[in-house]
Amino acid sequence: MKTISSFFRAFNEDDSGAAFIEYTALLGVILAVGIAVLATVGQWANARWLRLNTQLSAAP
Repeated sequence: MKTISSFFRAFNEDDSGAAFIEYTALLGVILAVGIAVLATVGQWANARWLRLNTQLSAAP
């Protein structure tokens, strides 16, 4: 019985799991922001490319 209670006591005092969850959540936020930035830059580059293509097609 003592080993089970000491196991749960040590498990309760261990903070490495909480740090892992915090870093995982932070990584998720950074990943979401990165994807949003890439999508925005991609749309901007596509619009610029289409405008350039249209101008070049209209050139004599």
